[in-house]
Amino acid sequence: MRLLSRREYSRKELASKLLQLTQQNIEEPPIDLELQIEAVLTDFEARGWLSDERFAQALVRRRSERYGIRRVADELQRAGVEAGLITQLTGELKESEYDRAKSLWTRKFGQIAIEQTERARQYRFLISKGFSPDLVAKVIGGRKASI
Repeated sequence: MRLLSRREYSRKELASKLLQLTQQNIEEPPIDLELQIEAVLTDFEARGWLSDERFAQALVRRRSERYGIRRVADELQRAGVEAGLITQLTGELKESEYDRAKSLWTRKFGQIAIEQTERARQYRFLISKGFSPDLVAKVIGGRKASI
């Protein structure tokens, strides 16, 4: 309960965290520990305390301003969120992808690079944030995206 009061967790993350905490704090964990954890998680979902959808929405809200669709989708996938939900949530981000990348680029750099080395540095920065290469080229080149 203490974990869930701090932030949203996906089912996979919470199961992993509970398993890890139990193994650290108990010398001989019960043989059916994983089954017990699954039962607790199922109960939490039934009570509405645990929701992969709520977790995914919160993660998208937190990450979307500073990261591109690819990075957000990868993080959701690592957390064990269903592919259909990932597609739905990242689909909603596509409309604002150019504006978010442009805003991030403007805050970090603010001007179009003249030298190739600076241009490459700006390109790598936006790529590392999960934006697509085509979109990054448009942002760095100063062209409006036609998405």
